Amino acid sequence: MKSVGLLLAAAIATVSPALADPVPFYWQNPGQEYSAAVKKGGKMEQIGRTGVAAMHAVLISDRKILIIDKAEWNEAQFDSGQSAFSVEYDIITNDYRLLHIDTNTFCSAGGFLKNGTFISTGGGERKGRTWKAEEGFQSIRHFTPCEDGECQWSEFKTTSHMIGNRWYPTVEQMPEGDIMIMGGSIRGARVNRDEINVPSIEYWPPRPEGLIDFPFLNETMPYNLYPIVYTLPDGNLFVFANRHAIIYNYKTNEVVKRLPEMKGNPRSYPLTGASVMLPLDPANDYNVEIIVCGGSQTVNGNLSPKADADATCGRINLGDENPQWEMDTFVHPRLMPDAVFLADGTVMFLNGCQKGFAGYQSKNWIYVNTDPTFDLLIYDPKKSKGKRWKQDLASTDIARMYHSVALSLPDGRVWVAGSNNNEPSNITAIYPTEFRVEYYSPPYLFKSSTRPLISNVPKILTYDQEYTINLNLNYPLTSSHTAEPVIQVALLRPGFSTHSMHMSQRYVILKYQIASDKQTLHIQAPPHANIFPPGPATLHVLRDGVPAEGIFLHIAENEDDVAV
Repeated sequence: MKSVGLLLAAAIATVSPALADPVPFYWQNPGQEYSAAVKKGGKMEQIGRTGVAAMHAVLISDRKILIIDKAEWNEAQFDSGQSAFSVEYDIITNDYRLLHIDTNTFCSAGGFLKNGTFISTGGGERKGRTWKAEEGFQSIRHFTPCEDGECQWSEFKTTSHMIGNRWYPTVEQMPEGDIMIMGGSIRGARVNRDEINVPSIEYWPPRPEGLIDFPFLNETMPYNLYPIVYTLPDGNLFVFANRHAIIYNYKTNEVVKRLPEMKGNPRSYPLTGASVMLPLDPANDYNVEIIVCGGSQTVNGNLSPKADADATCGRINLGDENPQWEMDTFVHPRLMPDAVFLADGTVMFLNGCQKGFAGYQSKNWIYVNTDPTFDLLIYDPKKSKGKRWKQDLASTDIARMYHSVALSLPDGRVWVAGSNNNEPSNITAIYPTEFRVEYYSPPYLFKSSTRPLISNVPKILTYDQEYTINLNLNYPLTSSHTAEPVIQVALLRPGFSTHSMHMSQRYVILKYQIASDKQTLHIQAPPHANIFPPGPATLHVLRDGVPAEGIFLHIAENEDDVAV
């Protein structure tokens, strides 16, 4: 096996990722008291380097993240001098393992099959000479996570690929255990055009119907790349692009309902906003609400580096008889934000900027996205309008704009990486190609000197089944806790992070009963796959808002569907 070789610029002083204490700081000293600022705003730490620019990222186990970049120069290189385009990143050691990949993954998509195999779809043009990558527009790449450190990408370029080219497609994990691949363009472009638009759907593994026409992606031109897609509890899909949304029956290929046009600017690439389907809760029969935040404007109908980011969010309740977009502030204008679920079901917004549109700098090195936003925001969907935003959180000093990513981790933190609006990559630019990793620890990790503990959690949960797990509320010794604890049990899927998208991200609250001795929890798996499509997830249990260490597991129709 090839060893890891690092070709670092002179500005980088160390050959290997700088390691802080490998154990997350917030449980090193259980009795430690933290400052009022940390308790209120959490903590941001810079630890480790990704080796490759983190254009795409996905959590593949309780401690590993799969990072994918396009074919370009990266710090991490094989002994041959060839740059790596993909690594497996360890969130405990903050080191990485190089992975070989044959095709260019530029602006691709991804999701998990029901057996736990990750599928990467699409990509970009062939790269010759220095970086040596084959064309990836039709590529399907398989990565099956392993524990022995030997797993690699599998590509079957002549026998297993998509029907057509797809650059900037969206993937959604489906209730049947396969993935839907929607939209994109046949080649790279700053903005989509009719002659390169791909208004269609296909599945992997392929379904008998083959390529399916999807006119909605003609109606939403030219801002329809990376359309937003959510599987709904009733088995239909919510699809959003530009400012438009529909409810779509993918089994009959019919539009069930057309929703009102959202106010404000376009919200799809390259005028990129972010979206989340808010937590699904059995207490309200899994009613669906969706928010879409940020984006950017055009100037005289054209993309412009001087364009102002959008400062609004729209929220729509699909359970209403006549759903309408409720417009709200986004606190600050923001283009290309990331929206990730925290362990408690609130949503953290981070990354992005306040000017321009998504894309690389122009040929004369004028940046098309500038004025980075360094502050974080937390959105609490349970609160009333005007009280939902939590500000004054720990901030960063790293500009994370185009090609940034973020993922919610099982331990309750958020992993943040990427940013590269340079073509070619450049570590000395005003906004450099970014390899540094940050971890954000939300305020709930400083709310108590102890965290609850859970154990005896199965590796696989099957639908509508009850499971008994061990619970230790682990109250601080100084607390009497005469009141009944507030317990929340939920499944979180962080999704595939790229370009402000978190494909298949999902948060579902589970029914539970706590034993009278407070030492056992009886939890109920989601009733069916429309609520939580099969694949990996993290089980979170919270005591009075403080999360236990989450458990990485799989949701499946049958245990035999997953090899663990």
